[in-house]
Amino acid sequence: MGPSGGAFLGILFFSGALGLTTSPARGRLQCYTCSFAKPCDPVLTECQEDEVCGISVGTSDHEDEVIERKGCLPRTQCPLLGRATYWSQPYALRHKCCEQDLCNTAASQPLPSRPLATLLFLAAIFAWGAHIFI
Repeated sequence: MGPSGGAFLGILFFSGALGLTTSPARGRLQCYTCSFAKPCDPVLTECQEDEVCGISVGTSDHEDEVIERKGCLPRTQCPLLGRATYWSQPYALRHKCCEQDLCNTAASQPLPSRPLATLLFLAAIFAWGAHIFI
């Protein structure tokens, strides 16, 4: 190999080290999947081309129970609210979507119950009102 061949290989190596070479098409997203059953024992799953990782959180109509499932979701479903039935109980679903491998690993934080939310709201109003008179 002549001097120009060595220079070409050097440039090619340097470009690869900087990530400047064209890489093959990105593979399909890898996500965790588990059903509403507790505890969640996630299984690694490969999504379809038009899917993203997601966590679907369901709140019962009485807001006293929260369920959660993980898996691949159609990208178009992410902003939509949904409904699910689990153990004959209806739930309102909301989805949290992400677009990186295994990004749906974290457990969702349950929403505060209505009495707790009311108590926190009243405490905030009281603290704000007390601040005015001090």
